[in-house]
Amino acid sequence: MRYYLFDEVCLHNKKDDFWIIIHDNIFNLTPMLKDRYDSWNKNLDLLLSFGGKDISHFFLYNNLPKTEISPVTGKPRVLFPPILEAAVSEHCKTTGKLWSQDSFYHIGRLTRKERRLRIINTLTGTTTAMKVCDEDTIYDIQRKYSELYNSHAGSYLWRKFSYGGDCPGELLLHETLDGNGLVDEETDIELPPPSIWLYYTNDLTIA
Repeated sequence: MRYYLFDEVCLHNKKDDFWIIIHDNIFNLTPMLKDRYDSWNKNLDLLLSFGGKDISHFFLYNNLPKTEISPVTGKPRVLFPPILEAAVSEHCKTTGKLWSQDSFYHIGRLTRKERRLRIINTLTGTTTAMKVCDEDTIYDIQRKYSELYNSHAGSYLWRKFSYGGDCPGELLLHETLDGNGLVDEETDIELPPPSIWLYYTNDLTIA
């Protein structure tokens, strides 16, 4: 399961790149929208206005849509009509599934907590401030850093300072920040975020 920051989700708010959040579940509805370009309607226009946003208030906790009683017919109707839309091609939909419950569109979850982190490059003397997910492993953080800031991130040794700051310590790459002892302490004063130090290995073949 991949975790995302809200700052990452809100960027996907266009017709050809469309994500939404329902009860911390993240859905990429881009395939469905692309499949409906030739059969577009007002329901899909309404859906499009919620790109990159949290629409949990339209849904129950099992991701089924909330309903109300129609004052005209006296029958239940969904609060959010776009939930009834579906892709038209068989390869873009799961038969009998609403898209809010379809694993085809479910790509991950919203992080339970954002973490601030400093990445210090000892070769260039630069410090990069990052926000990562509390659930991210060091592998995940390396991947994000590589994608956003330095494509040769794999050419560095990634280290933390051991207790007391006397020497660099090993990072467990499959563990989170907490799992590596870089905890988010709750105190009455604002502490600097934890730091990870990069040491260049002179090997540009690693990326």
